[in-house]
Amino acid sequence: MKSLTSYADRSVALVESANPVLESAEVLVAPILTGICGTDLEIIHGKIDPAYVLYPIVLGHEWCGRIIDLGDESTELAVGDRVVCEGIIPCGSCFECTSGNSNRCTTYDEIGFTRPGAAAELIKVPSRLLHKIEDNVSDESAALVEPTAVVTQGILKSAPKTASKVLVIGDGTIAMIAARLIRNWSPSFVTMLGLKAGQVELANKAGVDEFLTVTPSLKYDLIIEASGSSTRISEAVGLLVRGGKLLLLGFTGSDVTTGISIDDVVNGDLSILASFGYTREAWKATVALLNSGALDLTFLVTHRFALSNYADAIAALESAPAPRGKIALENRL
Repeated sequence: MKSLTSYADRSVALVESANPVLESAEVLVAPILTGICGTDLEIIHGKIDPAYVLYPIVLGHEWCGRIIDLGDESTELAVGDRVVCEGIIPCGSCFECTSGNSNRCTTYDEIGFTRPGAAAELIKVPSRLLHKIEDNVSDESAALVEPTAVVTQGILKSAPKTASKVLVIGDGTIAMIAARLIRNWSPSFVTMLGLKAGQVELANKAGVDEFLTVTPSLKYDLIIEASGSSTRISEAVGLLVRGGKLLLLGFTGSDVTTGISIDDVVNGDLSILASFGYTREAWKATVALLNSGALDLTFLVTHRFALSNYADAIAALESAPAPRGKIALENRL
């Protein structure tokens, strides 16, 4: 089979590799659509912390597919079902897993990072982590379950109140998902503070009430930082109401420090929260929203390429003009 593989020397190529061989409790899936993102670029360019990636690695941690072989499993799933699979592979037995924090499993293992991803013709995955996608859900929405679960995890952690005023900082995929997803918590107003004016079209589809490229004067109950901008994070503290919450989802870079007024944090009785990955519960909640029809992210996939055209997909990810949402690979050659 063909698989899109990144190497430690910062090269990436579509190579011929052996078909996966199923072991106990594994299922074989044919990927349909695979998203690529900034994290994939960091893997390709060797900028990921070595503790989180094993080269050579088949890319693809955002995807959906169809079951083609159930192996020795006896489950409610069937060959032909369209599915998504949790990317973080928790051990299920450590303290973090048993306390419900599977995103912090003491043994880090993740599809597209430490085990082969879905930018390939076939992928084998643990059956216990598969979730069926209903027919009413588009392939585009299904392929975005992974980044959406990341946002779901953060929003659940921040526990927003009904009628909150929300600011989303950033205009990339995570920011767009956050703006759309937060609607399920009934905010009174959602502002997006972006970088590119050309992203306003996608922001409108995400359901924001206001799209800005300059710092707003309004104060907010919840700010979701999805840009990874150190400057924006510093500014965000001053944009919160007393008792407000700042949720950090973006990475600034391990060598970047961010200045925050601690007096403002204490005097404002503010909460600064960070969120990594997703728990199994956040993943299940995301799938439930999609399957129920309460969430549709089809609009967010703006560029599609055949797997064989991966170089064009990577170029679009790096430099395609706005409006640019998710770049996706169709798993056909």
